[in-house]
Amino acid sequence: MTQAAAPLASPHKGLRWGFWLTLLILVGLTALLLWRGYDYYRQPLDTRAVHPDYRTLNPAGFLGHGYGILGTALITTNLLYLVRRRFARHFPDWMGSVKAWLNAHAFTGLVGSLFVAFHSAFQLRTPIATVTSVSLGIVVVTGLVGLYLYELVPKAGLKPLKTRLAELEPLLPGMTKRIEEFVHAAPVTQLPPDASFLRTMFTVPVWILQARRRRRGVALAAHQDKLVRVLERTDPRLARDFFVELGDLAAAEVDTHAGAAVMRTWRAFHRFLAILMLVTVTVHIGVAWYYGFRWIFE
Repeated sequence: MTQAAAPLASPHKGLRWGFWLTLLILVGLTALLLWRGYDYYRQPLDTRAVHPDYRTLNPAGFLGHGYGILGTALITTNLLYLVRRRFARHFPDWMGSVKAWLNAHAFTGLVGSLFVAFHSAFQLRTPIATVTSVSLGIVVVTGLVGLYLYELVPKAGLKPLKTRLAELEPLLPGMTKRIEEFVHAAPVTQLPPDASFLRTMFTVPVWILQARRRRRGVALAAHQDKLVRVLERTDPRLARDFFVELGDLAAAEVDTHAGAAVMRTWRAFHRFLAILMLVTVTVHIGVAWYYGFRWIFE
């Protein structure tokens, strides 16, 4: 009985090398770019024009302009992830998984945004530059939030509970049957794939209540078994951990559906903001090209 009640051991995930590598590259690039132009960037805007690095580091300068081109190229390239995800079935395996493309999407977006920040020389002198910077910042923030939500969403659904109950079936057949009946009688609210962002957000409290109901219901169903009640008297702490484990596994299905629905709507919201950002960037480039190279048209 003690062996049956012992919670399943969680696999050790370890540190994700991709996260730390990205962080290391961002910190290293930031330090390098600051080292190259710190004295210029710390100057007030009205005195930068007389600084020796002005012609090099201002937004139209050699390096400043190059930062903008490189940042824009990276940000534009990272949008290929949308194509990879939309036409996933048409991409061969050797081109990488969707997860790998998502990681590349996040990496190029962060690095590209860093170069764009240094391209602006931390100054916003025109409305179009301000709108472009704000839209880029919003896209980066919503992308990071979406990536965080993606990592939180359980991917297994109800399978872990079924696996655990199959392990307990020989020892506690009555308990496993009651839990299966309860879970079957407590369905999860499912939204259509095209559900709006507001509808999904309004459904989140419903999912929270359903997950709590499953945790309580599974604990009550397990408590009705005689052997489980014996365990409660002999080892209350182990019994409590047992109830928590089964409740979490039962609630995982709710978390999976809720997380997938939230990710769908959040992804659509992020995609809409990305399109707006591309529009502002295009206008920004067009204005800069016209006024910077107007002599070509004359």
